[in-house]
Amino acid sequence: MEKKKLVIYGIGRFAEYVQYVLEEDSPYEVIAFSIEKSYSEATEFNQLPLYAFENLDDHIPSDSVSLFIAVGQNEVRKRIFRQCLHKGFTLANYISSKAQTWPNLKIGQNCFIGEGSTIQPYVEIGNGCILFAANIGHHSRIGNHVLVSAMTLGGNVLIEDNCFLGMNSTVAQNVKVGENSIIGMGCSISRNTAPNSVYSNKGTSMRKVSSEDVSKRFLR
Repeated sequence: MEKKKLVIYGIGRFAEYVQYVLEEDSPYEVIAFSIEKSYSEATEFNQLPLYAFENLDDHIPSDSVSLFIAVGQNEVRKRIFRQCLHKGFTLANYISSKAQTWPNLKIGQNCFIGEGSTIQPYVEIGNGCILFAANIGHHSRIGNHVLVSAMTLGGNVLIEDNCFLGMNSTVAQNVKVGENSIIGMGCSISRNTAPNSVYSNKGTSMRKVSSEDVSKRFLR
């Protein structure tokens, strides 16, 4: 079966990762990359053409390809998403074959659900969302342009637009995370958060002992 043509917006490590999984695990063939002129004047990335986003439709007609925005920064992804719709591009989704989902999952456009993600029934995900190894409880809703990484949501959680949830963070059931919130690595959220909130965990402290000293204790 002939694969569908796709252009990736972005030239970072995430874009390179997206290219690999799309080519190995999707109906898409990546034919080019694109980025705004202010970010790069190169004409090639990963041995494929690199086009300036400002005039991408001069090189590739919008009705001939799909596009995926492979950018981790939520605000940039949202801005490019809107411009893509204005230019008439169709935005692709990717759901890894190594993710666990149910048939009633509802997702928007330009969503990435990576390997190791487990999504229970009755989940809704908006536009422009990136999920890395996420555990999403039933009846949860994730807004637009959200990025989550190796974290866990309880059942019936609402994550509003433009949020970020870091590795090993957790949100208890029936909790709402307000828009533009940042939930840092290892945080545990058990109550609703206000919009624009930032939560961080003090993290692990370094002990005043060397690994060599600790190892010797177990040799005595």
